[in-house]
Amino acid sequence: MSDIHLNANSNAALAWAKTIGWWICYPIGIVLWYLVVVVLFVLNLLYRPVAFLLQPVIYLGRFTLACLVFPFTLAARLETIYIYLGVAAIVGLLGGLFMRGTYSTLKRIFHLDARPEPKLRTAKQYREEKRKQKMKVELPPLLSPGHLSPGPLSPGYLSLSDSARKGRQRGLLAQTILEEEDSDF
Repeated sequence: MSDIHLNANSNAALAWAKTIGWWICYPIGIVLWYLVVVVLFVLNLLYRPVAFLLQPVIYLGRFTLACLVFPFTLAARLETIYIYLGVAAIVGLLGGLFMRGTYSTLKRIFHLDARPEPKLRTAKQYREEKRKQKMKVELPPLLSPGHLSPGPLSPGYLSLSDSARKGRQRGLLAQTILEEEDSDF
């Protein structure tokens, strides 16, 4: 019997709590509801002028966002080309590595990387080469302008430098070689 009495008291307490909560919370809820409606109405009235004033900022923000997102949209459009070029690069690298490995193996097998030993000159060979070079310098030139042409040179052909050097002859290296100029006309 005490359970029934306890159960009846708890139901009564719960009923009283609901009633008190209803009578207290309902007016507060209604007041809050109308307060929210009034605030939204005021914000809606203020939204249009504020939105009008903020339009340049909104458009600038949209443009900036579009610029930031552009590389990703471009990458999405070029995905097929990206995959194709990526696969081609991988195949090219693998083919190049295979060719390099094959070449280095064949080079090792056939001893193609062996370098010939440089020829070293002895002191005797060095002195002989120097003596031959001195002999070449001391020999008089066999070819001079007199030997090249059968007749004497015309006076208009000789330049001032040729006539000034006429007293001392140094061979072909000292002579000026005149060439005819080709004309395109």
